[in-house]
Amino acid sequence: MDGSYVELSSFARRKSDLTSSRTSESAGTPRLPVFLIMAVLLMGGLAIDSFVLRLHPTTEMLMHPNVWLLLGAFAVTEAVVLHVELGKNAHSVSMSELTLTVALFFLPLAILAPVRLVGGCIVLFIVRRQRPLKLMFNACVWVCDVAIATVVFQSLHGSLDNGPAHLVVPALAAALAAATVDSLAVNAVIAATSHEVRFRRTLGFLRTCLIEGLACSTLALVCVGAVAWSPGLIAPVFISTALVMVGFNLYNRLRKQHTNVNVLYDFIHELNRDPHGLAVVRALLVRVADLLRAEDVVLYMVTPKEDQLTTTRLDSDDAPMTWAVHRSEVPALVLDALDSARPVIVRETDRNVAHRLFLTKYGARDALIAPLKGEQELRGVLVVSDRQGDVSTFSADDGLLLQTLASHAGAALSNARLVDRLNHESLHDSLTGLANRAYFHQRLEQVLEHGPVRSAVLLMDLDRFKEVNDTLGHHHGDLLIKEVARRLATQVRGGDLLARLGGDEFAVLMTGVEQDDVVATAERVRGALAQPMMLQGVSMEITASIGVVLAPDHGTDAPTLMQRADVAMYTAKHQYTGVQVYEAAHDEYSPRRLTLAGNLRSAIEDRQLSLRYQPQARIKDGVILGAEALVRWEHPTYGEVPPDDFIAIAEQTGQIRELTRVVLDDALQACASWAAAGTPMSVSVNISVRNLLELDLADTVAELLERHGVPGSHLTLEITESHIMADPARTTQVLHALARLGIRISIDDFGTGYSSLAYLKELPVTEVKVDKSFVRDLSEGNDDAAIIRAIVQLARALRLEVIAEGVEDENAQRLLQELGCDGLQGYHLARPMKPLDFATWIKGRPTASRRAPLRALPTPRPAGDNSTATNSTQTLSSR
Repeated sequence: MDGSYVELSSFARRKSDLTSSRTSESAGTPRLPVFLIMAVLLMGGLAIDSFVLRLHPTTEMLMHPNVWLLLGAFAVTEAVVLHVELGKNAHSVSMSELTLTVALFFLPLAILAPVRLVGGCIVLFIVRRQRPLKLMFNACVWVCDVAIATVVFQSLHGSLDNGPAHLVVPALAAALAAATVDSLAVNAVIAATSHEVRFRRTLGFLRTCLIEGLACSTLALVCVGAVAWSPGLIAPVFISTALVMVGFNLYNRLRKQHTNVNVLYDFIHELNRDPHGLAVVRALLVRVADLLRAEDVVLYMVTPKEDQLTTTRLDSDDAPMTWAVHRSEVPALVLDALDSARPVIVRETDRNVAHRLFLTKYGARDALIAPLKGEQELRGVLVVSDRQGDVSTFSADDGLLLQTLASHAGAALSNARLVDRLNHESLHDSLTGLANRAYFHQRLEQVLEHGPVRSAVLLMDLDRFKEVNDTLGHHHGDLLIKEVARRLATQVRGGDLLARLGGDEFAVLMTGVEQDDVVATAERVRGALAQPMMLQGVSMEITASIGVVLAPDHGTDAPTLMQRADVAMYTAKHQYTGVQVYEAAHDEYSPRRLTLAGNLRSAIEDRQLSLRYQPQARIKDGVILGAEALVRWEHPTYGEVPPDDFIAIAEQTGQIRELTRVVLDDALQACASWAAAGTPMSVSVNISVRNLLELDLADTVAELLERHGVPGSHLTLEITESHIMADPARTTQVLHALARLGIRISIDDFGTGYSSLAYLKELPVTEVKVDKSFVRDLSEGNDDAAIIRAIVQLARALRLEVIAEGVEDENAQRLLQELGCDGLQGYHLARPMKPLDFATWIKGRPTASRRAPLRALPTPRPAGDNSTATNSTQTLSSR
């Protein structure tokens, strides 16, 4: 066995780590360890020949009749090679040990080494065209192993004349000694060039070499014995040997086909197990390199850019590395293969100029090029180069196998592209290409799981986007969304995630930020969107409302953060602030609010609600006119709940009807008790807009008045201006029904809402209450004084009573009296009190029952009637 032909595939796919004579010589600097090993082998062999064997070749020896015969035998056995694949290791076994064993018996030992060198080098140089460095290494190995084999043979007195003991043992020992030298030499080169020594691999390799050497030397002994017995027997021996070699080659081919089928099955199974693109490429490159025993495998793929291709090869850890190359840097044969349907084999012996240019440019000894094609215009080329070992090169069967692997890989890559595209589409918006809601939630959860990095979510909604769609159509709406996405992408940081959650809603995920940075980013985004944009000749200006939440300040999980970002965004939209950081006070959907909503019904049914009474007095003499009933809720968990919190819940949940009836019932009961105690006065109760939409409200109030024996004039129902305008026709009908019961109607928070004076003059209103926002900072000559004066003048013209809320000091009372207000309510008079406290407070104070101003009220018109109101009037009472 010739050790130079053995290559270990464990060094495959590591082109940078391989020691190849081609690489070394092309660089012009062979590695020093290889030369040192060659020097040791050569000097050792020559030293043994000169000083141990004392061989002195002469020219007369060249005339020996067996010289030329054995020289030819060395050449033939060097050319005839058996390729054996054991696991991942490939061995190229020559029959040179057979000729060496025969030559020990039939050739002068002094010229054995020269004959071995000449016969072997002729084949390596002329037939195989082995490179100089490797040819030199093989020559040095032969000099040494011939010398060692000769020493062993002579030491054991090998001869044909002294019986089998001097025939068999010396020959076998000599052949095994030569095989050991070959094995150790090859392993020494591998260890020196790879900078690692693997004893288990070395021992396994040595065992294989000894077995092969033993087999060759045994066959050689058969030949020697046959010749010694009768020279005519050599013919059948050679014929038998040739038949064995032919049979072995056929078996080896069948075994290789079986192995290829198994590899193909494993490859397809691996593709099905992990169908992603990167996994497919890695499996393809690894399998091809192992199966074809190639030092380098490269995959070229066509890209959308016409002048570029991607190049992928494996690194030392079998991980795919991909980079782009210009078409001008790609060999012509590779570009030609893109449009080909068959693989191309490129060898050093080819006379084709294009093949030679490819090997020169690619820096390879041989190569196999196969096209890779799939659906969706997927095209590529597989280039497999540098078959391990110098004896064999790529064959047509290898090309067919590579083409089969490439076909399966092409189909797998097409499927992987389809899967990747579907995955991308499932996680990205089709209009803008941004991440969608699902991907945004996924990334947000990942960021929160890898805390404690401070992160933030900006949730933005375009203002008046529906107007764009309704006015200009959805086409312009899509153009606007694309332009918004483009502008947003220019305002966020590189590591931020920008997503379109749907419609005109966008979100940004930021990490490693503080609140000031997030707010600054939000303001910058709004500024960029506010710039006019021209879309197909139409100029548009758009604004956005942005809600901001930060983790962990406002939540530690994705659903909570997104819900609170939504609350902040709608707060910004309704309050026209543009940017709003989440505040719990603005959250109508907080856990506290949900708890209150769940407990409110039982609180109403069990009469857990209570009333506080705040007195109202005539401003000129301090006579108590009545009191406003203010509802309170003492919650067992949250304590006293402000009315604004649970009244809004009652309106949203539909419980405001029951709540209003409970409040009216308690307030009228208190009013009756005041009258019974000799201090008759009216009571005011606030009602909701939903109450005003109940056509049976007047019937319910009449029933309660009758139950408690309270005249209608002692009850005042307070409503706001916005309540009136919610449904003017229906509200007017309900208010007139209440007025017919003698009930006073008061407009609360007058001046802060919006109302139509045309409706106001037709409603049975008896008083207006000036909102405390105009009273709080009241001073002589300021705008608040002017507004109050205007309200008083309007009320006088409509013959309405004016009550000022929020009076907190003597100066405000004095100014309000000068401005013409009729009554006051506020802390300056008294704070809201519990029923017993109020009853105690009222004792001894002058009281008076309210009287409505003299006012002519028009008969309500039927809904839809736009004619002038009739002159029929109804007098409620006189002042």
